[in-house]
Amino acid sequence: MSGARRARRGWFRKNTVALATLVVAIPLAGWWTTRSDYKSWYNNEPRDPISVAAGGTSYNGATWYAANVEENPASTEKGPSLPEGTTRIRVYFRLQVDNLSALEGLGGCQVHLRAPDGRIWDEDALADDYQDRPTGCSGGSDNQPSSWRGTAAPYYLKPVAGKPFETVAVFVVPSSVAGSVQPTITWATKLPQYLAFPR
Repeated sequence: MSGARRARRGWFRKNTVALATLVVAIPLAGWWTTRSDYKSWYNNEPRDPISVAAGGTSYNGATWYAANVEENPASTEKGPSLPEGTTRIRVYFRLQVDNLSALEGLGGCQVHLRAPDGRIWDEDALADDYQDRPTGCSGGSDNQPSSWRGTAAPYYLKPVAGKPFETVAVFVVPSSVAGSVQPTITWATKLPQYLAFPR
């Protein structure tokens, strides 16, 4: 056996433990980081629907009722024209709280439209150009005088405990899916659950 071969054999004997550790550690590290990324994505993906019944469904401190979807609603304010091939969708949500302090827990909601093929639209800056009513899950009330609100003044209603109130969300979506999108609401603290409003 040559000296070079003997030296290589000696090196492998001395480093057997280190090599075995690498053989185990590298795949384990790859698995761990992939698992961590997958778990993070999985926990933040809205995939467990809580369907809202026509007679009302209790969720997150409020009773939610069926939503109404209006395609291409008339606007009370003059805004820019819609991009070609798109449609404005306004969704009316009805909910009720028995205790007004529960409205704080409704803050931070994200309202979405979900298409049957899995695409999701959020309220965005483009839709803001077409907002003509207050939005948000907590009621859309504020301390401003009625004169400040302009043409939207009649829609600013202060929620009353035990009485249903209505809030809206406006979206701009492709016309091809306008008739099939489903309103949904998520909260970061509740994911992966989400409220689903059948059409």
